[in-house]
Amino acid sequence: MTRIIVLVFMTFVLTGCFIIEEYETASIAQNEPEKREKQELIKDSIVAYLSKQYQDGTSYKAYTFGSLYSNKPQEIVELEQLYEIKRMLPTMQQHYGSRLDSVIQENDNQINTKDKIIREKHIFTTYDLTHLYCIKDTLNNFKIVETKFLLYPNYKIKDVTIIFSVAIDKFELDLFEHFIHQDPLIFDDDYNYQKKMNAHTYDKLNTSMINALPEKKGALLKTILKKVKFYLKNNSFDEDIFANFLLSEWSKTPTLDVSIDKVLKSSKLKMIKGKSDTSNTGVPHETLLGYKKFLLVNGTWEKKTQEEKALYCEFDNNLVLLGVLPVEGDFEKYFE
Repeated sequence: MTRIIVLVFMTFVLTGCFIIEEYETASIAQNEPEKREKQELIKDSIVAYLSKQYQDGTSYKAYTFGSLYSNKPQEIVELEQLYEIKRMLPTMQQHYGSRLDSVIQENDNQINTKDKIIREKHIFTTYDLTHLYCIKDTLNNFKIVETKFLLYPNYKIKDVTIIFSVAIDKFELDLFEHFIHQDPLIFDDDYNYQKKMNAHTYDKLNTSMINALPEKKGALLKTILKKVKFYLKNNSFDEDIFANFLLSEWSKTPTLDVSIDKVLKSSKLKMIKGKSDTSNTGVPHETLLGYKKFLLVNGTWEKKTQEEKALYCEFDNNLVLLGVLPVEGDFEKYFE
């Protein structure tokens, strides 16, 4: 009967709001200062690890860390819940009456059994933390890297996974530091307006990086740095003009087999929309998939012939240039 009472009470705890984000000794939950201290210790371990990797002419500079997550095996989660029950039981005298001592004893027995299993099977929690940093090599080449570190309970590195890595030049590094420090992109005499606009802009840029697939992050970051440059030059942002700026850069080193002499005409930037998944709401609505634009260029093509051709240019929803293809046939309609 005692066992049934303990299990019923345990079910109550399991379905409540008892969440422990991190694990240290499979005992009582840590308070917030202890959690912050743990995250700092893990950061220190990562910085020390990377500092040793980059020496003798190479250098490493830390920028940001993500949120700390713990990967808890089920056995440890259950043990933590048993310890939470142990903490709460002394306050349950009125509920259990004379049975309280036997309930406490049964809970202690379950703790001892679960703890023994964890020790015998060498079960432990690991932690993972993402880190964004810069590497400079012996030739003064720069690379921005985001890595996920998996750590043992003693904060030693267990595994390292690169999320993305992208090469940048010194000028782009300056733009990156402007972006990562969230320095103003828009300036105005009205400080409140300036603060609001910059907060809104950075929220969009940061969200796009957070939501990007790992294989897309490098190209997106390069485009964000171009956006930072555009903001600082114009004190504003216009999607159509920015797309022209990207295509102007592309035309200098085109991905097609062509040497472009002159861009003759450009269409307006147009949105590419699609229908959203209706499985949740049942109400379809449009979602932005990307953008498109057409260019008319005069260039020397693969057969060494000079010719005017229209080009179809496609961007994703963050204005990352995805590709450029020639358009056959009548092209005037694209520039109406």
